[in-house]
Amino acid sequence: MGFSKKYDIDEYLENNELNSRIYKVLLSLQDNKGGNIQLRRSPLEIFNHSYSLYEKLNNEKHPENKVQPLMTKTQESFLDYETSIIFSCIYVILYFSDSMNSHIDFCMHKIKNIVDPLYFKFFEPLLSEELSIQSLPKSFEQIKQQAGEIENLNDREMFYNDILTRFKQAKSKRNIVQQIEYEIELIKKNKELINTSGNIENDDEKTGATTKIRSVVIMEMLRKMQCGKANNDLTKICKLIAFLTGRSYDKIYNETQKGIILNNYHSKEITEINKILSDLNIQISVEKNKQY
Repeated sequence: MGFSKKYDIDEYLENNELNSRIYKVLLSLQDNKGGNIQLRRSPLEIFNHSYSLYEKLNNEKHPENKVQPLMTKTQESFLDYETSIIFSCIYVILYFSDSMNSHIDFCMHKIKNIVDPLYFKFFEPLLSEELSIQSLPKSFEQIKQQAGEIENLNDREMFYNDILTRFKQAKSKRNIVQQIEYEIELIKKNKELINTSGNIENDDEKTGATTKIRSVVIMEMLRKMQCGKANNDLTKICKLIAFLTGRSYDKIYNETQKGIILNNYHSKEITEINKILSDLNIQISVEKNKQY
């Protein structure tokens, strides 16, 4: 989707924390608080031109090669110091963008090298501030991948709600907010279906260990008996795990084939199972961040 010129500054500021902070910098430059040349252009003009060039750079295969030509072109309509302000805005926008362009970092490096540092310094604090934007996942795919590690639907819903709250506080990721809200609604519907059908496996998930933990413990016990993956076909091991746990063979096989890795989500279960194994004097322990 290409750039669309805006005619009201609120179109840039509404629900956008980043633009609101850039706007404050532009207002300070209009007030000449930095001791440099007073900015006489309106923030709306600066935003329109900045976002127009941002779109052009973001869509270029090698945006770093277009920075200087675009700056020269900008200087035909804007003064040199205004051009530096515009490209400083572009740098900040790129810094917080979700761009999939692999050359954006080179582009930002080029911008920083050619803008006037006397004006870029006013925008640098935005880069070091702990914006809620920066600490959030960069894409919905990344969020969904993290959520996929959470097998219990109640916990997964809580995870999405937490992320959603943080995005709403950032007020800058409307598309992702909509996707997360849709995903939460989907989980709620799945939970209703499960509760309606009296799904036994889900009840087991709520009161027992996750499939990953159960699979790892069984595989480790088989390994201790010298009957593990080094001695037996993986499909046969997965059939045993599915039989003993009542879980989906296909899911177990897919997980074990690529290698099961436990993370912080499994910490409580890891502590619990390790204590059980220790009390039974079984010389096995389950660990995080280890591939099984």
